[in-house]
Amino acid sequence: MRKTPIILISFLLLAAGGQTAGRRFDGTWNTTVVCDAKNNASGYTWHFVSTITGNVLHGERGTAGQPTYLSIDGKISDDGKAKLTAAGITGSKEYTHAPTKVEGENYSYEVKSQFTDTEGKGERSTGLGIAGRPCHYVFTKQVAAATAPKP
Repeated sequence: MRKTPIILISFLLLAAGGQTAGRRFDGTWNTTVVCDAKNNASGYTWHFVSTITGNVLHGERGTAGQPTYLSIDGKISDDGKAKLTAAGITGSKEYTHAPTKVEGENYSYEVKSQFTDTEGKGERSTGLGIAGRPCHYVFTKQVAAATAPKP
């Protein structure tokens, strides 16, 4: 009978430790995407905010379903490595690297990333390099404003 409380306490301690590890990256992150010019497509830079909750990242730029929309999602492992998925809708033909050069087409690609407690970097997977253009991701964790003690 005495083993039950010890087992229960051990289980609770392990569960609490797992939750702490899952919150290592939690917070609001400034996200910058820089896609290089390639062939006839101009390069561009986008800035937006992403959030991480339980080591799962989600960020959006633009309006869902509209041209120039981008979402990025994925799980970050406890060691900071992540294979994120970026998906969106092409915008102006000037910036579109798609073979058809049409505005409003869906696209997606993977972003191989590495995070620390305060920053992250990622690179678009370009496959064989024939279709994809290089895109670079930079993530910077926002620091929570310290609250001043009340007098």
